[in-house]
Amino acid sequence: MQLIIAHRGDTQSFQENTLNAFISAFDKGANGVEMDIQLWKNEIILVHDYLFDHSATYPTLLEILSAIHNRGRLEIEIKEMEPTILKPLEEILLLYPKSDIELTTSEIPLLPLIKKNISDRPAGMNISTNFFEDWMTNDLVTKKILGWASMLQVDVIHLPFLNAQRCGSENLVQLLHTAGFRVHIHIPTDGNQKNNFLEISTWNIDQCSIDDLSLIKAI
Repeated sequence: MQLIIAHRGDTQSFQENTLNAFISAFDKGANGVEMDIQLWKNEIILVHDYLFDHSATYPTLLEILSAIHNRGRLEIEIKEMEPTILKPLEEILLLYPKSDIELTTSEIPLLPLIKKNISDRPAGMNISTNFFEDWMTNDLVTKKILGWASMLQVDVIHLPFLNAQRCGSENLVQLLHTAGFRVHIHIPTDGNQKNNFLEISTWNIDQCSIDDLSLIKAI
């Protein structure tokens, strides 16, 4: 059965990317949490939006890890367009060598640098919906996913639900597994989340992220 990852924590009860949201998600049965990090004023903070409010206060990664480093899977998405975050991130992660941490990003050029500088942690490639152009056949999309993931030497491929569904879901997952990659699917907040969640439960994926934690009861 796939791991259930709470997308930015329990955002139905608490503000996203906060300690309370993460603790609540674990308490409600999530196997892990996803968080977003950026480098700001020489500190790694938790915030999703690139155009975040610079006058606000945000939790630091160090504060969060010190509290939940042993609770389960921690997916850390790097929301940076430059590699300057990697050195301070590496120093923080060295404090938690036994924690179950995956580093992900949708900034594709960062991935080889993540693999080079923080090689002891699995790296995940977040594929956005614009990766799949309308003119592409399903076979070509699959070829592109496999080609990019192989060239980048990532460990996990994060796919949008609708695009995975379009490409034949179970067959696509099997191809990616055969090539040695783990597969992560995010359940979109639009549409019927419960039906989509139950559908991907049959795809043999490794992990999925959800926003509605009540879906855990549907397993």
